Amino acid sequence: MKTGMKKTKWFLRPDVLYLLCVLGVCFGLGFAAWLRQGEARILIYEGLQKGFTAFPVLAALVTRKITQDQSPWPLSLKLWKRPGLWLFCAVIPGILIVIGAVVYFALFPQTYSGIFRYGPLLGIEGEAPIRSLSAFWLVTVALAAVCFPLQLLELGEELGWRGYLLPKQIQRYGIRKAVLLNSFLWGAAHLPLIYFGFNYSLNNPLAPFSNMVMMMLVCMTLGILCCYVTLISGNCLYAAVIHGVVNLIGEVPVFLSVSLENTLLGPNPTGLIGMFGLMLCALVMLRLLKQAENRLPLNKSRK
Repeated sequence: MKTGMKKTKWFLRPDVLYLLCVLGVCFGLGFAAWLRQGEARILIYEGLQKGFTAFPVLAALVTRKITQDQSPWPLSLKLWKRPGLWLFCAVIPGILIVIGAVVYFALFPQTYSGIFRYGPLLGIEGEAPIRSLSAFWLVTVALAAVCFPLQLLELGEELGWRGYLLPKQIQRYGIRKAVLLNSFLWGAAHLPLIYFGFNYSLNNPLAPFSNMVMMMLVCMTLGILCCYVTLISGNCLYAAVIHGVVNLIGEVPVFLSVSLENTLLGPNPTGLIGMFGLMLCALVMLRLLKQAENRLPLNKSRK
């Protein structure tokens, strides 16, 4: 009887229940798509892709309901209260991605087209020659920094992973272990998407498994950044700003390439060269975690 009670309590731990919900949906849909062929597979995959941002916050809501969690959401729209942190989140990741893309094209000049094929990015037909690459990148970084609607769209993931799960993990494992575990599990949730070719070319060596390994590294890198700014501010909207900037600028470099294919090296920040600046930044933040003050709310679940 005691064993059964312990199992029930373990199952209802907020951090475990949340992961069962969000990973269960992602891998469940991925497995369902793997079992099917043709249009059925495409429909299931599209459902996974389009719902991916919403699944984490829905999992958090379900978990809060079941565990009667009354912890406040670590969310505030008042980014102006910490202008330095906002500026960092809105600008620095974009600059680091630009540096990674520039280095990639410098190492592989034959892959640079000199044309921005914006059509696939916007779902239309169109392209434009790049007359000044520096001006192009300057405008891109500026637009990503102020594109608040896109940043708000990333709150679905950030409210779940950083806003809800991270405080629970910090209480159980401590800051450093929690940040690494949170980032790792966030990466794992992406794997069903990557298996079917999301973010990467399936022409990459050993694809899709090499793509999946690289995506884990990407999520570990970005996860550290998002966790750090969330816990020092007590506001996961800063992480959503980083997430939105990375998603916007991160899609641009490949549309400057000849092949329009994202490799394991770049040019997007999902490649090793493309993300090297972000990796260095993440390593610095990982070191700074030792002195970081956790401003996230404590868990108040009743079970």
